[in-house]
Amino acid sequence: MRTAIRLVIVLVLGSAAAVAAQTPSRAVTAPEIFDATAQAKSATAAVSGKLEVRLRRYTPDFDRKVVETALRQGGYQGFLASLPNVPEVGQLVLNGSEPYSIRYARETVDGGRRTIVLVTNKPVFFLGTSGSDPKSRAGYAVAVIEIQLDNTGRGTGSMAGAARVRPDGNGGVLLDDFAEEPIILTNVTRRPL
Repeated sequence: MRTAIRLVIVLVLGSAAAVAAQTPSRAVTAPEIFDATAQAKSATAAVSGKLEVRLRRYTPDFDRKVVETALRQGGYQGFLASLPNVPEVGQLVLNGSEPYSIRYARETVDGGRRTIVLVTNKPVFFLGTSGSDPKSRAGYAVAVIEIQLDNTGRGTGSMAGAARVRPDGNGGVLLDDFAEEPIILTNVTRRPL
């Protein structure tokens, strides 16, 4: 069963006033590194490991608008086509593996809490593909990570290791996760790069 999660902050497609209300009023905090423990489970197994996000910068407004407009006007296929055209802003590393390129990074601040949304240019892994009738991997072409931090730089988050995104018709975005449950990020800590 695929989970559909409404993400309010992913690729904010709302009005300029909504975006301005959530835009940080302080200097950009990148470059920075986020360390976390990733905990994933399926109906038959559970696994955990180390996750590291190396973020050099947040996606500049021009590139962010390119990606968001492509999603809004061209749907998921337009979104996928736009990702290779924006520069890499960081990398995601799981358990010391080869890094995955982060092509979209957005930070919003609300009441001193930071929410950071990251999108890779390819899936990280497919959780739950075993069994006699495995689900097709077709179309799950990105990974999406969401981190929430308090003012001390500690927090939690979630990750869809293989996902697709689509406009919900109301100015928001729906995330379709390949896995039955999102990957939970615990012990999230921030450090300067």
